[in-house]
This record gives sequence, C-alpha cells and structure tokens, in this order.
Amino acid sequence: MRARSSRYIERTWATSPAGQLQQQLLEERAARLVAQAAANEAAWLEQLRGDFSRILEHLQHLWGLKFRGRILEIGAGACAFSAELSKLPQVVEVVATDASRRLLQELAPRVLAHLGAQSEKIVRMPADFHRLPFPEGHFDFVVCSATLHETVDVVGVLREVRRVLKPGGRMVAVREPRPTRVSGRWRWGREQGPADVRRSYSLAEYEAFFAAAGLQLQARPLWPEGGLRAYVSEVWEGLERKSYVFVAVRPPERSRKPVRSVPAAAGPSW
Repeated sequence: MRARSSRYIERTWATSPAGQLQQQLLEERAARLVAQAAANEAAWLEQLRGDFSRILEHLQHLWGLKFRGRILEIGAGACAFSAELSKLPQVVEVVATDASRRLLQELAPRVLAHLGAQSEKIVRMPADFHRLPFPEGHFDFVVCSATLHETVDVVGVLREVRRVLKPGGRMVAVREPRPTRVSGRWRWGREQGPADVRRSYSLAEYEAFFAAAGLQLQARPLWPEGGLRAYVSEVWEGLERKSYVFVAVRPPERSRKPVRSVPAAAGPSW
C-alpha cells in the first residue's frame, strides 16, 4: 500500500509592500539553497538523515523529552526535523511552517521521502513565525533548528511560541549558534557567502529573551542519563558544532482547564 504524501496548505502571509519585498528576498535565498542541494543531493540528504536522527536521539535520551501530540516546527525549511518527529508513535500531527514556499514545495517532499517520514502526519504551510496563524494553546511542542538567531524580534517570536503552546507545553530550539571571536560571526555547515552571515547571541542574551517571553528554560543535569559516554558526546557537540540547545516550558496556568489534544485525523482547526 502506497504511503500518503504530506498535505500542503497554500497561504499568503506577506501582504504589505515591505512584507512582499521580504518574501522576494527570502525566495531568492531559497533558490540558492535549492541549487546547492541539487549539486550533490545524495550526500546532502544523507547528512540530513544523520544530523537530525542524532539530534532527536540527543533530545530523547539526554533531555528525557517524550514528543507527543501535535507539534509545530517554525523555520522548517526542507522539513528534516519534522520528518524525524513524524516517525514517533505518540506524535499525531506535525505542522511544518516556513516563510519560503519554494522550500516547502520543492525541497521538503524529497527530504520527507528520503528520510522515510510518516508524511500523512505532516502539514506544510507558509507562515511568518513573528505572527503565527494558530489559536492559543494549540500545540504540545514547538520546535526549530537554527532559526531564532535569524528573527528580527527574538522575544516577539518566543511570545508567539508561548501563545500557541498549551500550558505545560515545551519549546525546543536546537542548533542556535554560539558567539565566536571573529566579530560575532558564525558559519554552519558549508561555507556561506557574506549575505548569509548571521548574528549569534550569548547564553545570557538567550536567557533574557526566554524570560521576557514568559517561557521557563529547563536546566540539564550535569551527568545526564546515559552516563559518561553521553556526557562526552554532549560536550563534543557543544565544542565542535558551536551551538546551543534550549528546552523551555510554558508555565501551567492553574486557573485554566487543560486543552485536550485533537487527533490528526480531525484535520487542522486554524
């Protein structure tokens, strides 16, 4: 029996002239990414498979995260993170959003197929992570990879994340670059051009961002479950990849009744 493909929902998020110009610039950048991926697609897809399966293992085993219910990915790009999350039995739906239609329409289906995603659980939809088109308390988890440092308003994005999370829901951000000694610049993966240089924030700055948004960062144990080998692996990741992992929670609200999860079969309700 042939597996169903993921759903794609068309949506226009850039309506003002400034927003349309931003959309055009994003799509030009997306076109470069598509071309880079096509130049050596087999190797690129295998790297995605290794990177995101290891990231998910890291989050499950070292952080003890049990992904379940409805998950939102912001800045999803080619949807590799969403692909891995869809394979988990307790996950009923993954909504993968990105500002670029091209990445969601052209790259994502190839990545989902290559990584063996449970595509029937996945919805792809263009969206601006500064203004998420979802009701309050809609998701059990919000995840992102190498995304927060690219926002024009980190606190604003995190406040939107808090809004769409259920009370007690978690936000998971991986691959946030650490500052370097080279004028605050960083590079991830293959060499990028000058236009792709992004700012990296200090740990203290990230802590302030999460606190201002009303999200509580969770601390990791010094010796995580998994022993010395897992700890050494985690330290290596931090040193070699020069990236942060953040797990934060929307504090429970005692005055409100908990929002029940809705199975994916019921379809999107936004």
